[in-house]
Amino acid sequence: MTQYKTKVHVELVKCDDNIDHEPIKNNGGALSMTISEYNAMNIDMCEKLVLSKIYLTMRDAKSQHFSAMSKKSHSFV
Repeated sequence: MTQYKTKVHVELVKCDDNIDHEPIKNNGGALSMTISEYNAMNIDMCEKLVLSKIYLTMRDAKSQHFSAMSKKSHSFV
C-alpha cells in the first residue's frame, strides 16, 4: 500500500505589503497572507487567522487528492 506525506509550513516574516487577510495561493500550493503587526504579536489573533486559513487550504488539497484518487481507482475497473 502507498503512503502519503502531508506537509505544512508556517513562517512569520516582516514585510511591507498591504494588510490582506485573504490568502494568496502561490506556485506549488503554498499560501501567504499579510497580517497587521498587532495580530502578529497577539498569539490568539495570530493563531486564529493562521489556523482558519490553513484549514481552508487543507480542505482544498484533500478535495483535489480525493478527486485524483477517485479517477485513478476508476481507471482500474
